[in-house]
Amino acid sequence: MVKLGREYAWRAKNRKVVVPLARVVTDEMKASEDDAVTVVAYHTDDEFYTHEARRMCASAERLGIRVKTTAISSQGGWEANTSFKAAYLLRERDIVSGPMLYVDVDAVFHVSPLKYLASLDCDIAVYYDLGDGHLVSATLFFQDTEAARHLLAEWNRQCIAHPEIWDQEVLQSVIAADQASDNPRYKVFHLPVGFCWIFDREDNLRAPKQQVYIEQLQAARVVHENLRTSGKLFSIRKSKVQRRMDRIREIEDVLF
Repeated sequence: MVKLGREYAWRAKNRKVVVPLARVVTDEMKASEDDAVTVVAYHTDDEFYTHEARRMCASAERLGIRVKTTAISSQGGWEANTSFKAAYLLRERDIVSGPMLYVDVDAVFHVSPLKYLASLDCDIAVYYDLGDGHLVSATLFFQDTEAARHLLAEWNRQCIAHPEIWDQEVLQSVIAADQASDNPRYKVFHLPVGFCWIFDREDNLRAPKQQVYIEQLQAARVVHENLRTSGKLFSIRKSKVQRRMDRIREIEDVLF
């Protein structure tokens, strides 16, 4: 199949969102030995997501962050692979001692977030989109508490019961039901957008200027693009897919 790129994929507002990845890493940007947070991630064992994980780990390593990555077999498709997140994190929460940060592998670290996260008084810390308010499960932080384990178990149970619903929608529903109860079980901290910075998301500009810790690179755009163009002889690449390709080129020029 022939795919044509887009020369004019970027609008001015998209470009304003981009935060350059620093070429020089200072000590202030790095993790310290006292930052007792374990970073975990998983990915399917195919070439595409293995490279996403390699890029993410490279961005972490230069900041002194170790990432415990796990490669899994495909669970049957993109939706099933993302819904596996609840089961994976439930297992990791039982294995890992202390605070635990989960990050999707299609991300890069700009600055170590570990010191910021370790001191949070919560069971879970999560980001809600500045535009429409939906929960984004690409970055999740859990303290080592029984309430966090209970939340993960309930999330996993609901994902199994409703495999047709996106994992982050299930998690949002579980948290919302708890917070609306007379006696909420979970302490929830709302992360700032700098923990889930989508590189061209114009709604990010609604927030005051702040530190970007983790940038999300939206690998799902490529997955959905491939499904959309499957079987076609000719296709024009969507602008958002072209922007992702351009952004990755900029980042990998720094990392590799």
